[in-house]
Amino acid sequence: MKKTTLTLFALLILKTSSIFAWGKVGHTMVAEIAMSYLNKGVKDSVQKYLGKMTFGEAGNWMDNVRSDKKYNYMKTWHYADVGKDSDYVETGEENAVNTIEKAMNELKNKGKLTPEQINMDLKLLFHLIGDLHQPLHCGYRVDKGGNNVDVEFNFQTTNLHTTWDTRMIEYKLEDVQKGVVEICKKLTPADKTKYQKIDVTAWFRDSRAYLPAAYDMEKGNAIQEEYMKKALPIIEKQLVVAGLRLAAVLNQTFAK
Repeated sequence: MKKTTLTLFALLILKTSSIFAWGKVGHTMVAEIAMSYLNKGVKDSVQKYLGKMTFGEAGNWMDNVRSDKKYNYMKTWHYADVGKDSDYVETGEENAVNTIEKAMNELKNKGKLTPEQINMDLKLLFHLIGDLHQPLHCGYRVDKGGNNVDVEFNFQTTNLHTTWDTRMIEYKLEDVQKGVVEICKKLTPADKTKYQKIDVTAWFRDSRAYLPAAYDMEKGNAIQEEYMKKALPIIEKQLVVAGLRLAAVLNQTFAK
């Protein structure tokens, strides 16, 4: 990533952090990282199908429409929970893994799709590739990805999923911003090659491997400073990797 791009990226994060909660900032970061790694011409092709929507807006679209009942059918698309001691087995379930793969497969034959269909598939990929890299979106079915696990954070009772989605990032947002930029600076060509391999099930397993760390809490499920020191680097890395992988999908799909 060029120095100028990194500087602009850092400024973007600082600008958005003042008006958005982590959900929007996180997805915007993934989208902007992806944009920085797009091949020549691909960015313009993607933008053409997004229309007036920015990459960041595309990344947040699925969350923005959750309150609209006509999109209730998408609720299960944001995650892929399986049993605690189980590996992911591909089924017909409408989950994040299957929805990402379906959108990618449709775009392989984008010449047969309408612009509206391409637009929808892009919005799904922008958001769900980000979601899949939050470990608790690849969580344990028994506790609904940590939604049923009560924790204490900053003297308030919340749940583990929300803590990873928003609470820790809001609390340490400046540190996360700096961490993401530093990771991008240090990426080697070998890192990019490794992280950009397109294998959605492998992405799921990569995220799920961080679940033991997510559940490694102090007695009473209190989220302490020591816990955050271990958790935040995971979140920072996953945001960067999600952006790289989104870029890889877009580069492959829209290559000339």
